[in-house]
Amino acid sequence: MTSGSTGSHRAFMGVCITLCFILVLTLYVGWTLYFNNTANRNTRIAKDQTAEQKAQDLEKLGITFQTAHTDAPASSVLPKLMAGAADIRPPTTTPPAPAPPPSPATLADSPSQPASLYPVESSVKELPMLETSDEVIQAMELLDQYWKTADWKERVPLVAHSERVAPLMRDYYGTQGASDPEPGALVSKARYQINGTEILYFSYASSRPTGSLEIAMLRGPQGKFLIDWESLTGYGEMSFQEFRTKRPHEPVLMRAYVRLFEYYNHEFSDSEKYLCIKLTSESGDNSVYAYCERGTPLAQWIERDLATTGPAGFKGYTMLISFPPNAQSNQCVNLDKVMAQRWLKLP
Repeated sequence: MTSGSTGSHRAFMGVCITLCFILVLTLYVGWTLYFNNTANRNTRIAKDQTAEQKAQDLEKLGITFQTAHTDAPASSVLPKLMAGAADIRPPTTTPPAPAPPPSPATLADSPSQPASLYPVESSVKELPMLETSDEVIQAMELLDQYWKTADWKERVPLVAHSERVAPLMRDYYGTQGASDPEPGALVSKARYQINGTEILYFSYASSRPTGSLEIAMLRGPQGKFLIDWESLTGYGEMSFQEFRTKRPHEPVLMRAYVRLFEYYNHEFSDSEKYLCIKLTSESGDNSVYAYCERGTPLAQWIERDLATTGPAGFKGYTMLISFPPNAQSNQCVNLDKVMAQRWLKLP
């Protein structure tokens, strides 16, 4: 073999090795990019599936990312609180102006007086609410768990002030034979501060007289929001039927829908002497008429508080009522005290 042919062979081998190296390098880079892209695509798909599942779970609870917000609802659509009403103020960064000193007339009717039979004015502040926050989602999951739990004993850990409320639940479900209202579609949700206590508020469509089932949730000992069961059910120490049957002379705590009314009969036939309000049960299937003397601080407060409800409007009161001695009927009672101008009764 000549030297020329040897050189040509070596050159050919060098070119082949170079081409093989380039081919291997190209394949390596290509396959690396392919597998990286596939892994990234699979990761994105998994994240999308997780996000979609989370969105579906939130939608089941009445939350959507499209409607999630941190701003409070407009004042024109603010719901009533626990079937009651209050002067609801939106969030503000400007300190409120100092209140003017009370007039002698105001002091004379002040609830701070020992004989006060009506509540002080509530301080209600609207707070921002992030619907997709962990605490709101946890609260709605707890509500969902509550509706799915049939045994009231298993519901006790889900309610606020459970040690105090458990005997009330036993009385409500066991003695009174009552049941929870059925919630319809979730209508609205919000966050408030009432007299310094933070609550989460949820309103559902309902067959109740007001057309809504209102639920307040309070922070429990561990910081989680728990259900205010008394205002949810409209709990009273007696059912309306039992109250009318037994006609107790001692004041009984009751929750009811309240409005001004014109019914004067039996012991309370004098319309000039008495102010009448109609009390309707939480289910709307029972009612009584309660009276107090006109001109008293209690009557004046009621007339002011119910002045804006109109002929068919309601507010929710927590009250003490009783029958007069030797009651002439089972539907005309004494209004002894208004403990709260809503079903949510805070310290």
